[in-house]
Amino acid sequence: MSFGSKPKTPAAPTPTPTPTVATPAVEAAADAERRRQRTASGRAATMLTSQESYSAPNVGTTKLLGG
Repeated sequence: MSFGSKPKTPAAPTPTPTPTVATPAVEAAADAERRRQRTASGRAATMLTSQESYSAPNVGTTKLLGG
């Protein structure tokens, strides 16, 4: 059995707002960095295989079927 009232807790402080990076200068810098990274990769980023393993296809040769 409990006598008396419950202890009063202090009010919680209001949370500070989180900083945002939505300023135009920050967005422009982020776009410039993305563009720089895209162009830095260049043509090599689109190659799916190495050039050493590439061989010319056999085009124009006849193939004898069944014999």
